[in-house]
Amino acid sequence: MNGKSKAWALALLIAVFLVGGAAGAAVDRMLVGDREVSSDRRGRSGGDRDRRRSYLDWLADELALSEEQRTEVHGILERHREQVEEHWRDMRPKYEELQQQARDEIRAALTEEQAAAYDALLERHRQRRGRNDRDRDENSEEHR
Repeated sequence: MNGKSKAWALALLIAVFLVGGAAGAAVDRMLVGDREVSSDRRGRSGGDRDRRRSYLDWLADELALSEEQRTEVHGILERHREQVEEHWRDMRPKYEELQQQARDEIRAALTEEQAAAYDALLERHRQRRGRNDRDRDENSEEHR
């Protein structure tokens, strides 16, 4: 592969990674809402419904939605929820593969000390996400 082709391939990979990240963040935001909301504030009884409501509350606050608009947006989110979840389930493995490839490349560009710090940073992120994922799983299992 010549230098120009490699550059285009790398640019395409980065673009796919960024689009995947943006799509993943948007799907996450839409389906789970603001993860920083504590489980105490959400309560133990709301599960996914509360997370979607959190997104709806965020939109309503940011956009000053009227009650009519809020009802309409809620209906839109509900109509598309299953399709979005299904699409994310299909897309997630490829997203995770691209994410791992990018992390491996980043790690290769770092010094040993930086790579160790990078791994520790990723682990802290994983642990924080794990707590949020466990809370979500516990809440959803309570309502099955």
